[in-house]
Amino acid sequence: MKKNNFRSGFVALIGRPNVGKSSLLNTLLGEKVAAVSPKAQTTRKRLRGIYTDKEAQIVFMDTPGIHVAPEGKNLNEFCVSEALDTMVDVDLFLYLIDGSRPYKPDLENGDEAFILEKIKAMHKRKPAPLFIAVNKVDLWLDKKINFTEQSLFQDTMKKLPVEKIFAISTKTKTGIEDLLKAVKEVMPEGEMLYPEDELTDRPLREITAEIIQEKIFYLTGDEIPYSCAVEIEKFLEPGEKRKFPEIHAIIHVEKNSQKPMLIGRGGKKIKEIGEKSRETIEQLMGTKIVLKLFVKVSEKWTKNPTKLKQLGYALPKEGKT
Repeated sequence: MKKNNFRSGFVALIGRPNVGKSSLLNTLLGEKVAAVSPKAQTTRKRLRGIYTDKEAQIVFMDTPGIHVAPEGKNLNEFCVSEALDTMVDVDLFLYLIDGSRPYKPDLENGDEAFILEKIKAMHKRKPAPLFIAVNKVDLWLDKKINFTEQSLFQDTMKKLPVEKIFAISTKTKTGIEDLLKAVKEVMPEGEMLYPEDELTDRPLREITAEIIQEKIFYLTGDEIPYSCAVEIEKFLEPGEKRKFPEIHAIIHVEKNSQKPMLIGRGGKKIKEIGEKSRETIEQLMGTKIVLKLFVKVSEKWTKNPTKLKQLGYALPKEGKT
């Protein structure tokens, strides 16, 4: 579908874990398509969120947080690889920074230094505009500071091919309209890439798994979230035997000791996870559903290449950048 002066293109949302990339995506789309929680690594796989209006169609590519991952074939390596692969062949880099905490680009072997190095390398490979969005401006105002005027931030930005800097808040929507307008302006002229009513290219099975994962992140302690993965075992459509869609999900954990922690006394915790997940999935699907959760111990799955592949976290091939 081609319209006069219509623009379309791809934007990579990049940044450290928990800076607000998924929250920004949901805010831009006006719908919840990406899982969000206060804990890092909620997003493990890249996700394309599709914004469409009369002027443009922009495919925002949400990514796992980029961090210096421990060496070895494991879940961390997969997450970082997903993020870096998304930076290839896009029309705009949108680098998010959390303005509510110290910015440390000069920290040796730190996450920000690692990200800056990758941005420079990708820009050399394929020059594309770079925007900076400093998130959580609502929190800086409470502290009476202006993050973008800090000397360390200013000095770092001078070393990058930055075209524009935005102060935003996904919570209050401050600066979002200006950011979106600027993104549209740098998109190339082109055809609509997806149907105009489509919000994401992610299969519904994957979205529901991520929603369940999100609720686990919110409702459990620090030990559980990073050691669990959600696998949709069955996704049954309504029929003669069932009035509503029925979803069976397996929650994989790494240790026997984690299973009772996830289930809770008398099944209270797993029931709460199921109820919260079902509410969000029903809102997404626009219908009532039946959701059944099962907990399974898959020892050391985060470091097992075969198990990672089975759960959808296929590791990069040797030598892949």
